[in-house]
Amino acid sequence: MIYLLDKFRELPDYRKCKQLKFNVGEILFMSLLATLSGANGYADMEAWIKTKKRELQKFLGHPFIAPADNTIRNVFLNINTEKLDAIFEDWAHSTTDKTTSQIKIVASDGKTMRGSNNKIRSEKARHIVSLFLTEEKITLAQTQVDDKSNEIPALLTLLESLKLTNCVITVDALHTQKNSTEDYKEAA
Repeated sequence: MIYLLDKFRELPDYRKCKQLKFNVGEILFMSLLATLSGANGYADMEAWIKTKKRELQKFLGHPFIAPADNTIRNVFLNINTEKLDAIFEDWAHSTTDKTTSQIKIVASDGKTMRGSNNKIRSEKARHIVSLFLTEEKITLAQTQVDDKSNEIPALLTLLESLKLTNCVITVDALHTQKNSTEDYKEAA
């Protein structure tokens, strides 16, 4: 957890104001803890942070004012998602032991993210494809599927970027097309 907090603190700040009361990475980290504790929205996150303020101050190493739900929402809306993805991928890789000779089971799956559409901007819901380590129960990596494409090229790109070894990759029926096994062998 300390690794994640330190990495979150390195996230670039999108705000221009000189008098900043909050570190964006720390808000994101506290929101993650709140979500893991059962918070379902920004107001729940704010309430959880307020109730755990004393413990969080010890963990963060400094006093702070609990951020309002609007502040938490703004952090989520403006965070640099590419940097955040890179942080989570590094963390996922660091938590798995790559030196073992045991074969890893990696499940792939694509999902449409509920609530990610924007009717005002005429944006469709986002679709992601992810790789999940079944034994460790963590998501290894994920990427957004291009609007004019499907999961197949997105998964191939994701596999090429990870260079996985000594693992079995499971895919769903969408990926059982002609020549797909050769493509996946080349990617992995």
